[in-house]
Amino acid sequence: MVQVALTSMLPSGIRLRKGKKFDSLIVQTRKKVVDAGGKEHTIADARTVKFSVKNPATDADYTEAFKLALEEAKKEKLLAIQHIAVHGVESTKAPKQKSVGTIGEVYDLVFKSRWQGTPQEKGVNIYASDLFAFFPKSMTMEELHQRVNYDNFILFMEKRITERKMNNRGTYNNSSTNRRFMIVRVCTSYAIEYGLMHKDKVMNTDPREVANYGWKNLKVKAIKKKNVLNKEEENNMIEEMKKRGDHEFADEFAWNVDVGMRYETEMLNFTIKDINWKKKTICFWREKTKEYSENIPLSKRAWSIATRYKDVALSKTSQRMFGHSKHKIEALFKKYRDIFSVADFTPYVTRRMFGTRLAERGVNPKIIARMMGHACTETAQKYYIQTTDKGMERAVKLTEISDEQFDSYLDNQNSNYGHNSKGLI
Repeated sequence: MVQVALTSMLPSGIRLRKGKKFDSLIVQTRKKVVDAGGKEHTIADARTVKFSVKNPATDADYTEAFKLALEEAKKEKLLAIQHIAVHGVESTKAPKQKSVGTIGEVYDLVFKSRWQGTPQEKGVNIYASDLFAFFPKSMTMEELHQRVNYDNFILFMEKRITERKMNNRGTYNNSSTNRRFMIVRVCTSYAIEYGLMHKDKVMNTDPREVANYGWKNLKVKAIKKKNVLNKEEENNMIEEMKKRGDHEFADEFAWNVDVGMRYETEMLNFTIKDINWKKKTICFWREKTKEYSENIPLSKRAWSIATRYKDVALSKTSQRMFGHSKHKIEALFKKYRDIFSVADFTPYVTRRMFGTRLAERGVNPKIIARMMGHACTETAQKYYIQTTDKGMERAVKLTEISDEQFDSYLDNQNSNYGHNSKGLI
C-alpha cells in the first residue's frame, strides 16, 4: 500500500521498477530536435536511479529512501533534457561512461581524505548541500564539466541564496558561489589524479585555466567599509534616545553593543533564563549556526541592564527581557539614523561595534570569532571588524614604544589570552 501511495507522487517520465536487490526509478525522456538539414528527430534518453532499502524495510524507511531517490530522479530528468539540448541528434552517440567517477562518489572520497574532522567540515557540508541540490550525485565528473552546467549553477545559487530564510536583506555576493566552485575544483583534481576522470575532459583545457579547469571564480566586489560609532558618539546617541523617551531602545542598543547578539534571531529570542546570575554570563541559542553560544561574560553595563529588566521578564509568559518587535527596532534605528545623519546605522551596527572594539584592544581573533558565533576567524574579520581611527592610532603607538615595552605588552596579552580564552579556543 505504501508503494502504491508513493507511486502517485511520480511526475510524468519517472516510474518505479522493483529489482531483486534494489528499488529503482526509471527516468524516461523524449525531446524533439532538428538536425542541420532541418529534419526533425525524436531523441529518447533513459536513466536509472537506484535506492537501497533494508530487508525487511519499515514503511518509514521505504518512504524516506523513495523520496531521496525521487529528488535525484528529477535532477536526472533535467540533466537528460540538457544533454539532448547540448548534443542534439548526436545525443545517442554520447553515452555516459560508466567507468568515470560520479560527483557523489568523488566528493565522498575527497571529504573523508581532506575535510572530515577539520575546522572546515561544517562549512564544506553547507557548500556541498547547495551543490547537490542542483547536480544529481549520479552525474559523472565528465558530464559535470559542461559550460551550460557552470552557467546554470551560477543562476541557481543566486536565486537560492537570495531566497534563503536567514537572508533577511535578500542580498547576494559572488563569493558565495565561488566557495561552491572550490568544491568542484578540488573534486576535479582528485578525480584526475586517481583516474576517475580524464584530464582532457575538463570544461576548459586552456593552460591558463589549469588551476580552475574552467570553473573560474566570479568577480567579487570589494566589501565597502562599514561605519561604527566611537564611544563618544555612542554615549551621545544613547543620551538622546533617553531624552526622547526611548529608554528601552537605549537599553537594547547598549545591550547589543556589549553582547554582540544578532538582533533578529538572537536578541529578539533570548530569555532571562539564558543568564547565569551567579557567574554573570549569558549562553543563548544561535539560530543561524544551530548551536548555543559560548558562556559570554556580561559587561558591567549589560549586567546592570539585565538586573533592571529581570523582574519584568520573569512576569512575562515569554520571559523575554525586551519587548520591541523586529519592525519597531528597525523603525527606531531609522529614526536615529535620520536625527544624527549617521551612515550605515542599522541594527547590524551594534554587532560591528562589538567585534571592532574587541579587535582594537588586541583580543585574540579566535576569541572574537567564538564570541560572535563564527566558525572561522576570517568571517568576523571580513564582515564585522572595521578599521577605525582609534585602532590605527593605537597601532602607531605600538610602533613607538621600545622593544622592552613591547615584549612586556605581549607577555601581558598572552597572560590574558590564557585566562580569558578558557574553553573558547
